[in-house]
Amino acid sequence: MRRGVNLNTEEHNAFATFSKKVNWHLGIGDVSAATGVSQSQLRYWEQKGYITSEKEKGQNRKYSYETLIRVFMINNYIKQGFTLTAAVKKAAAHRETMELLKQSMVDRFQGIDEIDGYPAINLGFVDDQQTEVLYLVVKEDRTDVKLVKQA
Repeated sequence: MRRGVNLNTEEHNAFATFSKKVNWHLGIGDVSAATGVSQSQLRYWEQKGYITSEKEKGQNRKYSYETLIRVFMINNYIKQGFTLTAAVKKAAAHRETMELLKQSMVDRFQGIDEIDGYPAINLGFVDDQQTEVLYLVVKEDRTDVKLVKQA
């Protein structure tokens, strides 16, 4: 059984445009508190070019959501025993992967349905005849891929 919300083409395009333009900014204290990385360490990473902030005349540093995630990733790799340089490289590789996933989800996302009592992400038709829809069925312990024939 399927039910849920599906996006029409106009809504899908609006969602895609919005998701590319979202640009949240956090202060250095917020990033430090969220990640456990000291403010002085954040400044050092920025000085080395590992992260970036935006700073207008007379204002404090503002970090993007993307930078917050980058700080989390770098710090996580450091905690795993990697050097700062290696952690930065691994975080960059991870970022590229995440960008590809984000782009593919934005391009393919058609809505959320329900299949067998579980939320199912509708990724749209997989064939030119529009006879099968691809779903990611999200369960507690895993995500299943399911092709559903259309009537």
